[in-house]
Amino acid sequence: MFGLRQPRRLAALVLLAGGALMATGAGFVLGRKWPIDALERLLTRPRDPVVPGWTLFTRTDLPRYEMIRVQADRQLFVFGGFINAKPAATSRVEMLDLVTGVWQRKADMPVALTHTTGVLVRDTIWIAGGFEGDHPGPATARVWRYATATDQWSEGPALPGPRGGGALVSRGDTLHFVGGWLADRNTGSPDHWLLRPGATSWEPRAKMPIPRGHVSAVVLDGALYAIGGNIGHDPVPLDLSVVHRYDPARDVWQLLGAMPKAVSHTEPATFVHEGRIIMVGGRSRPSGVENLNDIYAFDPTADRWTHLGLAPARMLGGLAVVQHDTVIAGLGAPRWNYPETPYLWKAALRDAWWPSSPMPIALGEVAAGVIDRGLYVVGEGSAQTLRYDVARGDWAIVAGAARPALGHHHAAEVIDGRWFLFGGIGGFSEGRVQIFDPATRQWTLGPSMPFAAGSSASAVIGTSVYVAGGIVDGRTTPQMAMLDLNTMTWSERAPMPRPRNHAASGTDGTRFYLFGGRGPGSGDSNVVADGYDDVQIYDPATNRWTVSDGRAGSPAPLPQARGGTGKAVFVNGEFWVVGGETLAGAGATSNGVYARVDIYDPKRNRWRVGPALTTARHGAFPVLHEGRLLLAGGGESAGYSATASFEVLWTR
Repeated sequence: MFGLRQPRRLAALVLLAGGALMATGAGFVLGRKWPIDALERLLTRPRDPVVPGWTLFTRTDLPRYEMIRVQADRQLFVFGGFINAKPAATSRVEMLDLVTGVWQRKADMPVALTHTTGVLVRDTIWIAGGFEGDHPGPATARVWRYATATDQWSEGPALPGPRGGGALVSRGDTLHFVGGWLADRNTGSPDHWLLRPGATSWEPRAKMPIPRGHVSAVVLDGALYAIGGNIGHDPVPLDLSVVHRYDPARDVWQLLGAMPKAVSHTEPATFVHEGRIIMVGGRSRPSGVENLNDIYAFDPTADRWTHLGLAPARMLGGLAVVQHDTVIAGLGAPRWNYPETPYLWKAALRDAWWPSSPMPIALGEVAAGVIDRGLYVVGEGSAQTLRYDVARGDWAIVAGAARPALGHHHAAEVIDGRWFLFGGIGGFSEGRVQIFDPATRQWTLGPSMPFAAGSSASAVIGTSVYVAGGIVDGRTTPQMAMLDLNTMTWSERAPMPRPRNHAASGTDGTRFYLFGGRGPGSGDSNVVADGYDDVQIYDPATNRWTVSDGRAGSPAPLPQARGGTGKAVFVNGEFWVVGGETLAGAGATSNGVYARVDIYDPKRNRWRVGPALTTARHGAFPVLHEGRLLLAGGGESAGYSATASFEVLWTR
């Protein structure tokens, strides 16, 4: 803040208050005199943060955490919560329009409340239990009903006992309340109560196997899920990773696979979307950084967790909802219990790149592959092999797993649970075949390629690997060879019609596709060039190529000529060509790299524009895993460069 007793700053503010500045909707009005304190607040208001992958949606004048949030279609109701680090509670109620981003004040709660959840039943919001007032407020058994149509409060049937930190969910018009802490604010409750429509009292149901509070609870396909939470509350809580599912028909609880991390404080930021349970932020204690910005998705059918990406901020007790495939998230406490975040951001849940956990080492010209829910990455700049855990969302260096021939610009394929690198540039990797076995964490050498190339293109079709093009002794080669995986022997195949290196390659399962790349006349050696836009397709059945040449039926060319695009990923019948580099091509950044994504439909022989990368890059290696594209490393400048950036995209 400005110190108003400092003469120079005071004089400047007086001058501005005299009306010297022109106005916009966010600033000043010419000729208007401003009070010094109001002007100071306006001048010193922090700039709205820019978060890669997220768009600022709205802000509030009352940051808070551990609030109660209930969504009613496009309306988001926010009740109570803590508003400072004391922590003091509020009874304030607001409604946010999830389309326009406009807040509207509603009737205050009868009592300031935290540590509970609410549900919508028809046009009434129910809120049960919780802690009343400022910390450490008493646990309550009271149940409140808020009529959304009339903006009025009334009391409902009280819980059988006071509970703070429990969870309320609805199955149709029937309510379930589970968990929480007793009146001492520390002893966990296993109790599970049910309230039928029109009933005046709650019924006991099967107890939750592990008593706990701050548990996130949702209903999906008729079953109740209780996720995470913590045991103990005052003075020392311990977060949990347990997940339970309750079957109402049998009145039975079932223990499911554990969460990737112990997590609590995600009650207002847990929601159901397209058969998955999504959790944003929360707290993990004990942990190096307690307040989380992780986004996790749980697939109950597979009993499997996946790390989706990073939230716009660390969020203890923040809120998150989904509105028409758009996630809206924010508020909460970014550090400890300080509610410093007045913002809500938004991001598309599908077909949009989300920033995720950065690699521990910046790598360029990478190769990547997924085996057993681990993403393995190597590249220029390090001898290390990196592994990303797709469930936990964190990286590790695989101990003792330096590849025999370091190099870079490897073609790569995952085959029968092992990771193959074909060729490379530098480090005696030209034409070498290197094989990594994650079971032993060891690299071995396979039979070398017939030509000593790097920056080649590859694809696995049936029981064969096809490798084409690349750079041999500083020149682009048209050669292609096939590795028979049954005999592990190589044989030559028809050469490429147009020699290429740095091309994107992939397969639809029957044919071998190459997109763009560099070659004679435009980047014959390993130097930055504009590249080509042609598409070349090889048919193993006929040992013949077709190429973009303008003839009827020939492949439509790549919309933007370029190289350095890594792998062409085949997703739902289409090839994704991601990023790339150029010398002077159109649409690149000032550093000569692309954020663009071009998507090719081989059946219709046409292209469409895909979602742009958050970070433009070349030399990356996108891979598809469980419906998500994973893109790690690469270079943010044409030529030699490296980044630790990692982005993920959940496809449709």
